[in-house]
Amino acid sequence: MIYEPDPAAIAADLADDGVHVDPALADQFTADQLSGLAAMVDGADPAVHVLVVPLTYDSDVSANQLVAQVHRAAPADGVYFVARYSGVDAWRVEATSYNAVTNNEDALATYVAGDRYPSDLALQVTETVEIFTGGTAEQEYAELYPDSETATSTGSDDSQVLGMDPPVAIGLGVVLVAVVGWWLLRRRRPRGDVALKRRALRRISSAQTQEWRRRAETETAALGDRIRALEIEHGDDSATWAAALDHYQAATAILDRSDAAADAIGALVLARRGDDALSHAADGRTWTPSAACFFNPLHGPATTKAKWKTAAGRRDVPCCAACARDLGKRREPEILDLPTGDTVVHYMDAGVEPWASTGFGALAPDLLDRLQDPR
Repeated sequence: MIYEPDPAAIAADLADDGVHVDPALADQFTADQLSGLAAMVDGADPAVHVLVVPLTYDSDVSANQLVAQVHRAAPADGVYFVARYSGVDAWRVEATSYNAVTNNEDALATYVAGDRYPSDLALQVTETVEIFTGGTAEQEYAELYPDSETATSTGSDDSQVLGMDPPVAIGLGVVLVAVVGWWLLRRRRPRGDVALKRRALRRISSAQTQEWRRRAETETAALGDRIRALEIEHGDDSATWAAALDHYQAATAILDRSDAAADAIGALVLARRGDDALSHAADGRTWTPSAACFFNPLHGPATTKAKWKTAAGRRDVPCCAACARDLGKRREPEILDLPTGDTVVHYMDAGVEPWASTGFGALAPDLLDRLQDPR
């Protein structure tokens, strides 16, 4: 049964004590663990909100999209930790923030807790919150990965709306509405307004590009830390291990040579593929890269396919459930937009290669091979 969240009900539950545990997962926690979570969340600065929900890769929404819906239902700033399924007997906590400066400590807390308790939901959630609220995330991450290269930042973290972080997306939306209004009333407005709106759009686009790059740098460095911490053993899948290394090196090379928005997202896709390959290698399993959502790779792995007109003609493209639902209702899905000059365009129309023609790997599973193609 696919999980269908009620954002308003979740928001109301969070308003009570800052913790929402879906009834389907309530038996994973003891009463003492739940009261302990509520106590840690109470009075935390920045505010902390905990969501424990039965999200899977087949769900209609991602963790970030769920948080965005909850935030719209009842705006509350702070850090949102979302615990979700991550495979058979495995869990993952994801961090999303709204108007909160975390120095990446929320993300580091999830990495440490996930490494310590990958299959124990209650302990992983409790450890994440305890590390973050206790202010020890950087120290404990450094102890777990002594040779860590993971950088911290004063930016807020991973929430996404239309492939952008909420404050940026809201600001961009305001600017776009203003630009549309200008076009409708252009004969009545002085031409000086044009330059003003273009400058505002450029500032917002620059801020979003910087945030994408920060996330790519953080996740790429974290992958490097995991690679150095793990040792390949007899029985591990060597080809899969090599794939993890290759993806890490490719992501690093891209970040070293380019500051472009598309390349930051491409590096992020490569880092996440590499992390998935590394997990398979550590378990001695073979690995095949999974396609991300064609319309927006930040939506996560594709779970279905849908018809879409591409440069090569109409074809089935892999996508997430939310995008497929939009198409089924004859709505345009939330396509990743990239800054181009004084405007933003859909990434597949931006001429950025190899990302546009491959759909950031959605249309070409062997993305590393495409990166080496000189065309």
